[in-house]
Amino acid sequence: MNVAAALLLGLSMQEVPPVEDPTAAPPPPPSKITLTTGEVLEATVIEEQPGSYKVQHPVLGELVLEKSSVTTVETPSLEPAPPPSPWSGTLSLAIAGYENVNSAIEIRAAGSLTRKTDDDQLTLSARYFFGVQNNTKQNNNFQATIDQQWFIKDSKWLIFATGQYEYDEFQSWENRFSAWGGVGYKFYRTEKFDLTGRLGAGVSYELGPPVRLMPEVLAGIATEYRFTEQHKIEAYFTIYPDVADIGEFRFDTGAKWIMQIDGVEGLAFEAGVTDQYQSQIGSGTRNDFRYYAGLRYAF
Repeated sequence: MNVAAALLLGLSMQEVPPVEDPTAAPPPPPSKITLTTGEVLEATVIEEQPGSYKVQHPVLGELVLEKSSVTTVETPSLEPAPPPSPWSGTLSLAIAGYENVNSAIEIRAAGSLTRKTDDDQLTLSARYFFGVQNNTKQNNNFQATIDQQWFIKDSKWLIFATGQYEYDEFQSWENRFSAWGGVGYKFYRTEKFDLTGRLGAGVSYELGPPVRLMPEVLAGIATEYRFTEQHKIEAYFTIYPDVADIGEFRFDTGAKWIMQIDGVEGLAFEAGVTDQYQSQIGSGTRNDFRYYAGLRYAF
């Protein structure tokens, strides 16, 4: 027999590995088996009998373990983990103070609910200030906002639409409805720092007296800096020039510091300031500057 024939014969006598069936179910995952001696085995449970387990160990091969010698058997689930929910929210309660015509201590309650996907983000938010001094109501102010953003794929640009309702018992307008739309641009977006600008237009309607319909331009910027996963600051500034009455405007600005509390998931200390200014008013105050500190819970 020549050399070539011998090689062919030798190859044909070798064991051919079995071809895996792509439709076959995947093998069960290995279990973590803790023995009464304290030892831990990573092995696949082949069969469970009344008094024992038959297992397949990658090194020791097939074993039979008496149940009396086993403390626990932990088998990981084959089901994939559910995708994270697109919804998140916050609730906060704080002691606040304000500076305008009078100064007083008040209560601030706020909350938000956000739904974020790769394509868009919807945010519902509200905050309420209420203050009493010497048994006399000094402040009763509520604001609710709905904000929708649509992200443009592979771009720093976005499109937004925002609606807002404001109630202030001590302003001449008392109730104000606003709506704006426009574009935004993400100037910076890194692991620690975000900076986004907005430019748009809309209208505000004050019930008065006097009743006023104000076409407005919107220009704003918002930023967030994350020192660590537990510690960050957020700030924003938005100005609304009155298109129908050149020179008149209002603005809304604020900043807050959020620090997670160790040992309590979702709970944080929050402190911040807000300032709302309106150049033209019937009665009340042009400038409302508020500061607050309290607790915030994220879920």
